[in-house]
Amino acid sequence: MEKLNVTPWEVSGELNDNAYSKLVERFGVDLINDNLLSRIKKIANGKLHPLLSRNVFFAHRELNLVLDDYENGKPFYLYTGRGPSGKMHIGHLLPFTFTLWLQKTFNVDLLIQLTDDEKFLVGSREKSEIEKFTNDNILDIISLGFDPKKTHIIADYKSAKTLYYYATDVAKHITVSTIKAVFGVNDSDNIGKLFFPSMQITPAFLLSALRGKNMRCLIPYAIDQDPYFRVARDVLPKLGYYKPSAIISKFLPSLQGNSAKMSSSKEESAIFLEDSKEQVRKKLMKYAFSGGRDTLEEQRKYGANPDIDFAFLEYSFLEEDQGKVDKVYQEYKSGKILSGEMKEIAAEKISSFLESLKTKKEKMKDKVEEYMFNPEKIKLSN
Repeated sequence: MEKLNVTPWEVSGELNDNAYSKLVERFGVDLINDNLLSRIKKIANGKLHPLLSRNVFFAHRELNLVLDDYENGKPFYLYTGRGPSGKMHIGHLLPFTFTLWLQKTFNVDLLIQLTDDEKFLVGSREKSEIEKFTNDNILDIISLGFDPKKTHIIADYKSAKTLYYYATDVAKHITVSTIKAVFGVNDSDNIGKLFFPSMQITPAFLLSALRGKNMRCLIPYAIDQDPYFRVARDVLPKLGYYKPSAIISKFLPSLQGNSAKMSSSKEESAIFLEDSKEQVRKKLMKYAFSGGRDTLEEQRKYGANPDIDFAFLEYSFLEEDQGKVDKVYQEYKSGKILSGEMKEIAAEKISSFLESLKTKKEKMKDKVEEYMFNPEKIKLSN
């Protein structure tokens, strides 16, 4: 079995419940408990996003303080991001559906950072190729329906003037030894990798800096990104800002279910946003890891394990009607629904989601500028 390795730049090995327990202990994060879920559910008029109710977003850092501020009428904002290393697949987009839900639920501003500079520094792609992915990824993201008045997309190269100005404040408080210890940077790495964490930390206080008032920042991210924000929580109080809070997710599984997460470099490991209905169905039928039994007879007799079944999990993340999800879960688990039927149900739900997204994407091409980061716009909307 491949040894588990989780860093912001590489994830490998099997991520099961035991592995996540070790990561929680190693990184020092807290599990989201029933009390926090109840508070969020009350604010959200009794409904939780599937990625929260199904324990995909499972851990946090001081989420309780963000909820305290919200309940006391104090503002906070959201910050998340994307490394534009390739075309987006459904595993990339689902966390953005959760962030959209948070924005709508709490009616707050959101910063979305596209770290095109990072992908140049740590990867092998040319800048022109990364720029193409950046522009396309932005379209995919805004097609979900984010509020253009409250959503501010930071593409690092385009926003470098403002971002760099504040990133130097961060950099002045981080030592080379810290970067080496936390991120695994070594003497043979380029010096850009030493500085880049300052750029990713900056949005965690940027809205506060631009508006001249201290606001908490809640950051939804996958657990491999935690090193950035452990450093941020050490540095930001030195600059006079709150420590950033976090709501942290597990990785969405690959189609085969035996690797840490979907991969943009492996066509068979992921369902891409550009995939046709036929491609979605073919991938599910051919590659999707099943929680079903080896034979039809065993499936009818013993049922499936929906909790490890790729098709069911993707269906449950996209189906908003929890009653339907519960019904499919019970019927699949009891053996009434077979593995092939579960894949057909999932294929229909995924394809419908992707077709809707493609239609919206065409309509958003002339509206991108409405979402792009503008420091003056942020100041005026204070």
